[in-house]
Amino acid sequence: MTITTRYEAPGFSASVMLKMLHSPMAAGLRRNLTELRYQGRLSGRHIALPVSYARSDNTVVIRVARAHTKSWWRNFCAPRPISVWLDGRWRNGTGHVAQPGSLEHEEVGAIYQAEYPRMEIPVTDPFVVIELPAAHNLPSGPPGAPPYHGLWRRWCTSVTLGELLGFAAPAVVGALVRDAAPATAAVALLAAGAVEGTVLGWFQARVLRSVVPGLRSGAWILATAIGAVLAWSIGVIPVLAGDSLGNWPPAVLIPAAVVGGTVILLSIGVTQWSVLRHRLNHAGQWIWATALAWSAGLLAFTAFTTPLWQPGQSTLLVTAIGIGGGLLMAATMAAITGAFLLRILRAQ
Repeated sequence: MTITTRYEAPGFSASVMLKMLHSPMAAGLRRNLTELRYQGRLSGRHIALPVSYARSDNTVVIRVARAHTKSWWRNFCAPRPISVWLDGRWRNGTGHVAQPGSLEHEEVGAIYQAEYPRMEIPVTDPFVVIELPAAHNLPSGPPGAPPYHGLWRRWCTSVTLGELLGFAAPAVVGALVRDAAPATAAVALLAAGAVEGTVLGWFQARVLRSVVPGLRSGAWILATAIGAVLAWSIGVIPVLAGDSLGNWPPAVLIPAAVVGGTVILLSIGVTQWSVLRHRLNHAGQWIWATALAWSAGLLAFTAFTTPLWQPGQSTLLVTAIGIGGGLLMAATMAAITGAFLLRILRAQ
């Protein structure tokens, strides 16, 4: 059983600030504000604290203003482990106090002053200095947390939302063009598939950038969009063929269905692998991970929508059923790919 350490904020205002800091609307706050996590030297409590900071490479500097009114910084009069949230991930380091009057105090004070040039900083204010290890030696979570703490949850939340929003495009388009000419419907569905892949890729990249060094969001989004269009190019074949598809002999229809299904299941995984292979070892597992995930997701979608879709239904009802199935498909796909992502990252 994995036990996740619970951190508590020292007061109501700190708790509110931490909630604001991690909200989607707080991008501006995160430029100079972050969260610290540490264990109290005497109390043993696990504390989460919002702080303003300055940074120079692997050194993080925190000014302790009105130090006589605060006690948290005294935990670091001797070096102690501490974690800080930077660049979308937890970074573990060692914190210590740079005392006023020391050479180190002048040096880290210059780092802090450069970040806040208009701020008047009394020479009596101590600084808490956090030294971080090099990125390739970086632990992946706060003290006591499992590797890649919270990554599966963040991936599932973001990818489920991304695929649901993305799939809304083909769900709506499919309802609108169900009575259109086959060629018109096929083109519209391919365009909607490109939208689906772009949206999904953007939501995936938001999480991947925090755990895959050097990943370029644009390349990932483009690869996902191309994979989605390839999958939908197979999906529109029944639309173009219409009733004539049933006249194909089994010797042709069965192999064609197998090949088409294989392309649908592998397309996104292969195109995303072309980006991921430059950044991670064992990236080939991603192809099979996405194939399994989309198999399960499409099965969930079919099981949900097939008994509900009936001839003569309104466009609104057809769309609502499609979106409901899309949510189930998205959650299934996100859960499976998230588990494989953790497996690949832990194998690095």
